[in-house]
Amino acid sequence: MKKALVAVVAALFASEYLPAQDPSFRPAEQPAGSRRQTAAAAAPTESAPAPARDDSAVAASRIMSMQSLDDVRPLMIGDRISLKIVEDPEKVLSLDVQDSGDIQAPYIGLVKASGRTCKQVAVSMKSKLEEQYFQRATVIIALEKAVRSKFGPNMVPDDMGYVTIYGQVGRQGKYELAPEEELTVSQAILRAGGFTQFAKTKKVKVIRKRPGQNSITYEINLHDVMTKGRLEKDILIRPNDVIIVDEKLINF
Repeated sequence: MKKALVAVVAALFASEYLPAQDPSFRPAEQPAGSRRQTAAAAAPTESAPAPARDDSAVAASRIMSMQSLDDVRPLMIGDRISLKIVEDPEKVLSLDVQDSGDIQAPYIGLVKASGRTCKQVAVSMKSKLEEQYFQRATVIIALEKAVRSKFGPNMVPDDMGYVTIYGQVGRQGKYELAPEEELTVSQAILRAGGFTQFAKTKKVKVIRKRPGQNSITYEINLHDVMTKGRLEKDILIRPNDVIIVDEKLINF
């Protein structure tokens, strides 16, 4: 009995009395930050949320071959595409098809997109990039966001009309003219890249075909329209109109 009592007293002495004998003694404490870390480690873990993804890069980033590009739906003004050049380390670009029908492509500038499929635009860019910038260029283009249209995001109306522009403009060619679209001659010229340096801007011809009748030709003074604001001289074009911009004579 005495031995047991002695043992208890010794234990109490060791646990309480001895530490108090040394004034510098302090029990080891865990830093507050460590407590939080320990608590977090002890708590059940949840999967961390995935980092935010650049949605503008998604459409083209999944495609690695030009053979897989869409070659059915023509791009339209207002569409948004994603574009990447596989050999270029830069991120995927998100580009809008501008009112002119072009996209502002890296390295080479304006590229006609409206009326062409993603694959056709990519092939056109590939050849231009390989002329000056890349030994080999793999261009990936995908539709990111279709223009909202009463014809639906992936449809081109059967009665889509066209206006053809020849002569002294930035880009001669055939341009889409949607039904009920109100486009003036000056706006059509801007869509075609504007006048060249030697364009005869005071006598722009608009040839209009009339079913069962002879075609009629208008002469429009776009110089007054564009420099003097004479908007009454600008006329609306119709599907299948042909615009001709002659070259002005230079007297030396």
